[in-house]
Amino acid sequence: MSPKKHKRPKHHPPTPGHDTTTETAPTRRPGRAPVVIPDPPDRRITALWTGLALLWALGTPLALAHLLFTFMDLQDTLAHTRADPSTPLPGDHINALGTALIWLLALALAVPLLATLLAALLRRKIAFFGFAAALTATALPLFLLMPPTELWHALTTHFSGP
Repeated sequence: MSPKKHKRPKHHPPTPGHDTTTETAPTRRPGRAPVVIPDPPDRRITALWTGLALLWALGTPLALAHLLFTFMDLQDTLAHTRADPSTPLPGDHINALGTALIWLLALALAVPLLATLLAALLRRKIAFFGFAAALTATALPLFLLMPPTELWHALTTHFSGP
């Protein structure tokens, strides 16, 4: 046995003249408080933020590439088949272009806007500021390239027809 364990003081029984009923409970030292360990964050909320951030970060460039490739396909079709400028544009290419625009707007604007509102409702400051920055980072260049009035006109034309 180690010397430390061997030399422990043993508990002595109370002396007969000592009254144990009047003893006070040992007092705590001032300044000591129990350590409160917070619960870990909910993994579902973390998965939600991660999913929305990935949807925005990966979906926006892919939707933009799809829009650009659809537009290039429309230009290629027009260059090969159109000799007369008065002929109407092919309807299937215009519908594909409108659908690509809707995907771009949904992934670039609607996803970060929805995530920003959800973060504000759930009172998550870091997620709120992150998704607000993402919304600003995509909305400003998009609206500089195509003003909101032109976007609205393109969407109403796509849904109602020319």
